[in-house]
Amino acid sequence: MRKIKITYLISILLMFSGLSKAQQNLTLFLMHDVPQANMVNPAVQNNCGWIVGLPGIASVHANYNNTAFAPNDMLRYNASVDSSYFDFDQIVDDFSNVELLKTSVHYTPIYAGLWVKKNYFTFAITEKVTTYNTITKEAAQLAWYGNTSFVGREASLKGLRANGHHLREYAFGLARSVSDRLTLGVHAKLLFGKGSVYMPRTKGGLTTDERNFGLIVNLDTEVKTSFPIDVELDDEGYVSGVALQDNVDWMSYMMNRRNLGVGFDFGLIYEYDDRTTLSASILNLGVVGWRTNVNTFVSDGTFVFTGTDSSSDFYDSEYVQELRDSLQHQFLPVPESGAYTSRLVPEIYLGATRKLNDHFNAGAVVYSRVLRNKIQPAVTLSANTYNYKMLNASVSYTAINGDYFNVGAGIGLKLGVVHLHAAADNLSGFMKMADQRNLNLRFGISIVPRCNEPREKATKSKNGISALPCYASPYKEDQKGRK
Repeated sequence: MRKIKITYLISILLMFSGLSKAQQNLTLFLMHDVPQANMVNPAVQNNCGWIVGLPGIASVHANYNNTAFAPNDMLRYNASVDSSYFDFDQIVDDFSNVELLKTSVHYTPIYAGLWVKKNYFTFAITEKVTTYNTITKEAAQLAWYGNTSFVGREASLKGLRANGHHLREYAFGLARSVSDRLTLGVHAKLLFGKGSVYMPRTKGGLTTDERNFGLIVNLDTEVKTSFPIDVELDDEGYVSGVALQDNVDWMSYMMNRRNLGVGFDFGLIYEYDDRTTLSASILNLGVVGWRTNVNTFVSDGTFVFTGTDSSSDFYDSEYVQELRDSLQHQFLPVPESGAYTSRLVPEIYLGATRKLNDHFNAGAVVYSRVLRNKIQPAVTLSANTYNYKMLNASVSYTAINGDYFNVGAGIGLKLGVVHLHAAADNLSGFMKMADQRNLNLRFGISIVPRCNEPREKATKSKNGISALPCYASPYKEDQKGRK
């Protein structure tokens, strides 16, 4: 019986997106002495008068998430022949109905924070490249086991999606203490889209005819793109080829301001008592409208594919090429389709710390990301330092994506006016990357001049009238009494 190699199926179904290309900062979230924690909780304030990120490397963030498996989960060793091989059977059997694959890179060349009276303002420019994809269990079974188990019935592709975008974000932040215990913060973000691949829906599936084993493909899906591509059509008006435009003006691409969007982040920090602090944030509430280089492709129909001859199968490159061409020819471009809108992926953080002594606290963070009506949760436990003049450090443990062996660390180091920060939710994972479902790293350098004493000390002297030290009683009666 014919089998479909996974690489072939992915290339067929994701032919418009090309690459399979997301974000959490669980360790950084409770490191409130690190100014860049403001990026994941807008209520975090810097204790110094002002801060500016070192131009070019103010902050860099990279993240990889795979809810289904780590690369080495499918690697097995055969001692009899002293060799390793890929065994995807157990991986596919353990698939849930829908699994997520996401990666992101966020580059912040410009960052600044400034106190104006009782208000802490921040500003950041960030390039964000993010992709988030969903893979269904039946699609994975079809990819690995082939169509043997689907003879006479449909292998559903419902929920299979590929999405990604490139944005430039201008974030304006404000944090203010509204009481002795509560601090609120907000980021208002102006977004300029650069490129996008968006699949709002996928329905249908692939059925193998039980008489002649021909493939009956019922594909109901839509692909929207905003990218400089050329689309070739056949005589019937179907898509025959998609390629990057010749001589793309990448400067115009990077400076494009027509794909406009807005977003908001909200955060709070609440001192529940002298030892307990609660914090929370919700990030990425927003949308982007795509207007330039827009193409929309729709497949809404059924076709039967029998191959080149009876001996052809899915291991035959010629057969696979013909199948891919046939699938591609099922897509009709939508003339003058106009703009489309894509939503950002919301993230929610809930955290708490409990002071252990004057310089250490224990913390916990519960995190959720909402994508395609699927909630991806994570829990982090950490031990953190605070109120040290030169150092803020954290050690964390995270459970995420069914992976319970993530030990992370974070550090904020003050070397005079130079401040360094780095945080990773799975530090050991960078030594054995093939064993990881989750990798996350953020680092950067800032300049913080004239910060020899905490800001809160300077603030107290400005609130109201300060009393002068009293070396002698001002009352004559008391003076007489002392004689």
